[in-house]
Amino acid sequence: MSRIHKAGILAAGRGTRMRELTNDLPKPMIPVRGRPILDHIVSGIGDAGITKALLIVGYREDVMRNYFGGGVGDGVAVSYARQVGQDGTGRGVALAKAFAGDDGFVLSSGDILLDPRNYPLL
Repeated sequence: MSRIHKAGILAAGRGTRMRELTNDLPKPMIPVRGRPILDHIVSGIGDAGITKALLIVGYREDVMRNYFGGGVGDGVAVSYARQVGQDGTGRGVALAKAFAGDDGFVLSSGDILLDPRNYPLL
């Protein structure tokens, strides 16, 4: 079981290179195998023992807030921080660090799928 219990997930970008797929949907919410990419990620980290996730949102944050609300069935409490400008990953890391405080945390991109067998290595 994980000794880290918090995760920051970067999900603020527009996904401009994916054009038609992301006109109305943020890239982390594109479905893969019937579920949004971000749902796969949150479920995977939840199975690894993460209990609190901060979704760093921006573009179409309403879609993510409506989908996840305050948490998921995997026992992961979800909160949100808005990255106001699309000014790079560093801003998202700072928001995640503020969320984690002095606790260790894992940082994940919200649009990259990993094999779920990797999450328990946290």
